[in-house]
Amino acid sequence: MEKEEKQVIEMCQEFASKADKLETKAFGNSGYKEKGFVKDFNVLFEQYAFGKQNRTISGLNFRQPPRYSHVAKAVSIESIKVNKSKYEIYFWAEKSFNSIKFIVQKKNEVWKLIKFQTCLTTNPNERDCSWRTHKL
Repeated sequence: MEKEEKQVIEMCQEFASKADKLETKAFGNSGYKEKGFVKDFNVLFEQYAFGKQNRTISGLNFRQPPRYSHVAKAVSIESIKVNKSKYEIYFWAEKSFNSIKFIVQKKNEVWKLIKFQTCLTTNPNERDCSWRTHKL
């Protein structure tokens, strides 16, 4: 595995871990959810992702386990270099429908996330997923 590829994978893992910590903090804490989560998540988003920063709490369910928890529990990690400025990073779960894919792009010599997707397949041994795109 080349150095760049390893860095991209680690960046995805760091983002997932930090985002899950924020979501866990907001779970059952309505004060933080209403007043602190969006600000904290926007700081995290700015550090790790490209795109619009108008995050709100609508659409987030602050579930337990948190949104990206399967990244840390991945049974295998696969990276595909789509081109010189884009990677697809797969975090395969034991059951494919828990698998997560991050799309990472390089702009101005910086790698950041542009989207994440979850697998819609329910066959635990099947890696031929239909992917659903979600807001980071």
